[in-house]
Amino acid sequence: MDLFENTTSFYYYDDENVTSTTIEPSVVTWAPWERVIQVLVLGIFVVTGTFGNTLVILSVILSRRLRTGTNVFVVNLAVTDLATVLNLPWNMLAFLSEDEGWPLAPGVCSFASAMAIICIVSSLYTLALIAITRFVVITRSARDYRNICLFRTSSLIGLLVFVWSISIFTALIPRMFGVGQLGYDTRYSTCSWDSSHPKSAVYSFIISAILYPVPFVIIIYCYIRVFTHIRKHVKTMKSDLTASGPLEHSSSTNEPTLRTINRSRQASTLHQSTRKRLSRTQVEVTKNLFYVVVLYVVCATPYNVCLLLPGDGAIKATPYAALFLLCNSCVNPLVYATKHPFFKTVFKSILTCKCSKIPDKAHFLRSIRRW
Repeated sequence: MDLFENTTSFYYYDDENVTSTTIEPSVVTWAPWERVIQVLVLGIFVVTGTFGNTLVILSVILSRRLRTGTNVFVVNLAVTDLATVLNLPWNMLAFLSEDEGWPLAPGVCSFASAMAIICIVSSLYTLALIAITRFVVITRSARDYRNICLFRTSSLIGLLVFVWSISIFTALIPRMFGVGQLGYDTRYSTCSWDSSHPKSAVYSFIISAILYPVPFVIIIYCYIRVFTHIRKHVKTMKSDLTASGPLEHSSSTNEPTLRTINRSRQASTLHQSTRKRLSRTQVEVTKNLFYVVVLYVVCATPYNVCLLLPGDGAIKATPYAALFLLCNSCVNPLVYATKHPFFKTVFKSILTCKCSKIPDKAHFLRSIRRW
């Protein structure tokens, strides 16, 4: 006797008869106020994410100083996050059409589902690439930095092609291998993948495996190495500063000269100031790394846990966990761009309409000014 399972029935096959036993699936519903809150939050994400990510892209266009190898990944992150938030209105429409079902052509919802998967996967893997570049830049000397093949044009293009290839492949898995089906999901009233498909759980596991472990391990490893490197470097500099030589003595009295005492006092004051500055730098870097890691864990972990856990509780929590994941696309410009001093300057110049203060302006801006 063989057993095949779908979402509502179990079918028992023997040599002569087919017996069907229908089992009612668990139904999880959302109150109207919950749907309203979800739609409002998505609307906030659309506005803030569009504004922040557009500002990052525009800054790189207007300032040549920001066109560096590292910022290639920052721009790619902004592009994927911008596409993510611009894709959200389709899910807002799906939420509001919960009772009637998807009101437009099924292909529109399937396309929106594929775009959401592609952009989110690309965003998370771009975060991992940013972690790698920061690790390389901070832990290598300036001479080594110039010779690193990671920042060559061909390598940058290859890494971007790799990230987008993984993202597109993830969205094509249902069509290529028959695992799940992208489109309108009646359980969540979203454009994602159909949870009633017999192999929906398999695709959920694949999504979780692709989205979370690899970027998570890379980000944690790189930032821990960055933190330990900076901490070791600061300790070394502090020990060098505190190591002071003996005072010079006059040949006649065998006592320190007045000039030597003043010089020693000045050096002591300078050493104390430098040690304080190094301590502040270490604290600032530690805080930034802490924000990066916590942000990734808070935004990405809940959704991946909900994909793997069975039961009504996980089903009920999934839409809210998805909001945390989407929130990552809105706050990335704040974390990865505003910490950069040149980004801050360009942001301020754009928002105050003072393009003359943009450092190393693009050529077309100079042409416009001359004209």
